[in-house]
Order: sequence, then C-alpha cells, then structure tokens
Amino acid sequence: MKRRSFILSVSSAVLLGCGSIVSAQTGKEVSLIVPFPPGGGGDNLARASLDLFAEKYGEPIWVLNRPGAGGNIGTAAAAAAKPDGKTLAYVTNGIMCVNKKLYKNVPFDPMTDLIPVGQLSKIGLIMVLNPKTIEGVTDLPSLIKYAKEHPEAVNFASSGVGTTSHLAGEYLAKRAGIKLTHIPHSGGAAALVEVMAGRIPFMIDVSSNVLPHVKSGSLKALAVTTPERLSAAPEIPTMKEAGLDNYELYAWDGFALPKGADKETVKGFSDAFHALAKDDQARRRLQNLGVEPVFSDSETFSRFIHEEQPKWDALVSQIPSARN
Repeated sequence: MKRRSFILSVSSAVLLGCGSIVSAQTGKEVSLIVPFPPGGGGDNLARASLDLFAEKYGEPIWVLNRPGAGGNIGTAAAAAAKPDGKTLAYVTNGIMCVNKKLYKNVPFDPMTDLIPVGQLSKIGLIMVLNPKTIEGVTDLPSLIKYAKEHPEAVNFASSGVGTTSHLAGEYLAKRAGIKLTHIPHSGGAAALVEVMAGRIPFMIDVSSNVLPHVKSGSLKALAVTTPERLSAAPEIPTMKEAGLDNYELYAWDGFALPKGADKETVKGFSDAFHALAKDDQARRRLQNLGVEPVFSDSETFSRFIHEEQPKWDALVSQIPSARN
C-alpha cells in the first residue's frame, strides 16, 4: 500500500485537534511508517502528537500506512530503509516482542535491525461488548457464564493474529477457564466495525480504538485491563472489579529508526521526542485517547524493551493457539 497521507492534512487536523503545518527548514522529508491501517488505535496514537514532534525536530513528518501481518510488512520496509534519517517506524510491543515468537518468517530482527527512538505511551486495553449480540449477556460475569455453557460458541474480534488484542482475548479465555473462537481482522478499525454491527459480541483492544465508541454509547465497556482505572474513563472498572482476578495487561508503543543510523541522527530524533514529555498539549492529546504518555529517550526505551521481553515470551508460551 503506497498511499501517503500528510499528518497535518485537514481531515487529520479536525480528527485529532492538530495545529498548523510545520514549515520545512531544510526541505528534507521524513516518513513515519505506521504498519497498521488508517483509523485504528495504533494509527490514531501514532498521529496524535506527530505535528508537535515534527515541530521540535524541525522538519515535517509524513505518515505512510503499510499494514499487514500484524505489523510485520510495514516494519520490514522501515528496517530495510536507508538509515539516512528520512524513515521512522511506529513500533509496538507486538512488533518488538511478540511477532518473532508467532510468525515463522519475520523478515527482520527487531532487536538488531531497529534503533529505538523513544517510547510514546503505555496503553490500557478495554473489553467492549455489543449488548445486543447475545441475549442476557450484559457484563463480564454473564459473558463468562454463557461461554462456559456454550464452549467455542462465543467469538471475539481482534486486529489480527498475534496482535495485542488477539493475545488479550486468548488470555481472557485462559484466566476465565472458557473456550472462545478468535476472529482476526485486518486492523482494529475493521474488527471494531464487526463488533458494532453485532456480528461479533466483543473484543479487547487498545483504549484509543474503542474508547470513543464507549463514550458515544455505541458499545458497553465491561472492564479495563490495567491494574488501576484509566484517568480518561474512571467509570470503567478494572478486570478484578468486574469479577475476574489475575488479569492485567497493557500495550505500549514508540518510534524507531533503521539500523545503521548514525549517533547524531538518533540523538536528534530522541531529543526532540523526549522534549514532548514537558509539552502539556502533547500529553493531553494522548490522555484524551485513554493512554499514559511516556515520551522517553532512546536509551530508556531500549532498556524498557529488553525488560519487557520476558513478560511477552511467557504470555505467548502460555497460549499455544496464538502461534502462527
């Protein structure tokens, strides 16, 4: 998919509340490859503060959506790009820690072929239900009860095989002792359409994708997967409060450069990105999407990824049905 959309287009500015276009100082174009479809949770998060990042970096940044294979297609393109500072990648816990455990032929090694620029956020997930789909199922306990009485008859949607929303659903089945049927889609937006239409009863996905539809009343939020309630939606209970113990999970994301980028290039992007930590407007935009802003630097993000790897390894190993 080679359609390129400028991050500060009129439609994105209206949707995300972005400011005015940043003028290029040197004329160098920077592309951010987002390996997910437009309109989904990851795409929304990648775009949310990108104009402010571009302003601090001093160059305009374009978005190039290259979805497919749980983010592998777009990330492979970013990893193979020239390390000249003209290509960035939007990366997630799935891309950095999970996909290599799920897919047989991942054409890149995230730990060696990418250089972390900085962590964008920690992302709570929300379990959302279309209450019109299954009669009598209106909350988490009634969903679990129905699923136990009807093994494998309850479907859940995800944004694709191996994505966090997929693992979240499998994790729910394991913790609740139920059998669910996974229905993958080509992105979070596509999965959400099916749930909103009532063809699939529920999904567990990043807050940035589902929270607007909870706020509008289109879907019912059953629980959040974080240890504490989300500041953007304090009315939604945690999994424990909703009736399921020992279920905690959150996603995360950030930006990366292709391997081979020189130290000056890495530092330039990292410093500009980390500067957003003190930008109230940037923080508010992410908080409005229901996530916790981080805006760390390159070294901190790299260390965080290494610390996270064992957790995701363990999760994947516990869920054989998630392997591809």
